[in-house]
Order: sequence, then C-alpha cells, then structure tokens
Amino acid sequence: MASRATPLSEEYKKKMMDELLASPLRSVMQAWSVLDFYDYRHLWAEGFDTYFGYENSYISAETILEIVHPEDQEAFGMLYALCLEGLLNMPIPTKGIGHFCISYRMRDAKGNYRRITETNNIIECDPYTNIPLVNLAQITLMDTVQQDAPVSYYFSIKDERGVDIMRRRLEKYDRRVNIFTENEIKIARLLKQGLTSRQIAEKIFLSKHTVDKYRKNMLEKAQKVNTPQLLSYLGGLNLV
Repeated sequence: MASRATPLSEEYKKKMMDELLASPLRSVMQAWSVLDFYDYRHLWAEGFDTYFGYENSYISAETILEIVHPEDQEAFGMLYALCLEGLLNMPIPTKGIGHFCISYRMRDAKGNYRRITETNNIIECDPYTNIPLVNLAQITLMDTVQQDAPVSYYFSIKDERGVDIMRRRLEKYDRRVNIFTENEIKIARLLKQGLTSRQIAEKIFLSKHTVDKYRKNMLEKAQKVNTPQLLSYLGGLNLV
C-alpha cells in the first residue's frame, strides 16, 4: 500500500483528529479507534478502558488481533484481508464509500470474552489512487447476542455503478462466516414490519420462492430455527 499512496501530513492528521474529538459522534460511541493504514498504527483509541478494562494506549493493530477469540481469529483476519483487497482496487474514492460491520468475540482485561460489533468507515483516502488511508472503527458491546455464535459480517460498499464490490471476494470464504447480503437484510427488515413472504415478494419484485430461499439462507447463517429468533439475532447486530 505504501508504494502506491502518499501519506497524510502530521498536521493534517492532527486537524482530522481534532475534528473527530470535537464531533457529537464521540459522545454516542462506546469504544473506538482510528487506524492509519499507511504505517499501520493507531492515531487514537478511546473507551477500551471503560468497556474492556484495557489502557487505551494498549490498543494497537497487533493487540486487537491478540484479544480476538481464538475460534474467531481466522475468519476475522480473512474478512479484513478480503475487504482491504477490494478497497485497494477501487476505481473511485474510498472515503465515505460505505461501511462494513463484523461481529466477533473480544477478550476483556479480566479474561472474559464479550461479543461485539465493529463498524468500520474509511474517513480519508489518497486523492489520486483512491487507496484508503485512515479507518474509524466503532466497537459496540452486544451482550444480548448468543456468545458462541459464529463470526457475522455485513457490508454496504458499492462502486460508482451501485454494484456491491465485496460480494465476489467474500464468497471465497466458507460458511463459517455469516455474510448477510443487502437483499437478505432488506427482507429481514420487511419481516420485522410483519409482512409475509408473498407480500415481500410483491413489494420488492421477486418471486415468493426466491424470498423463501433468502429466509432459509438467513436462518442457516444465523443458526436459528424460526423468524423471531432470526430477527432477534439481527437486531442484536443492529442490522434490522
């Protein structure tokens, strides 16, 4: 990445952090961090002391991986690698292009694993190569979600034609990872409104058979047996 991008100046990074620290967003986030992709170091970490018992200065790209549950580390690493690969090859600016969320288990300072959702947004990119330079990660505790559930993932990142750019890349991975598609989330939100499969099919111009197939896939991914359990699970991930 470094050979294809120009690093941000220290003055610009300071200005960017000053704006973030003064933003109202700061007051509604639990733990969060800002990662400089160019030299792969954190510019800031906050809230990890309050919610996980770590000194904020302890948080780095390396220590984050160390406190991910051992059973989640492979999926966690693979998803990040595939997403970053996709973003590095975007033909349009990656700043503000969308977000990607991943739910996994993180160890707190007492040795307990807590399920969290991490929402990532690219907040700066190279103006010439479009390569992402700075990422904002927001960490939210999801204690109401089944603790032994597999790693779950949702993304909303599209190219200039509105096409999901991560779908083909993420399909390289296996079913140990829950990858919820945009159509699946759309259907789940309509289910939450009380619509039937037939009503949903008419609303989004699909066949009832296709809607039922999406519903079956979501149940399998979430390892749930019925729609109320599925909606509760997706609600815990802030997807519906």
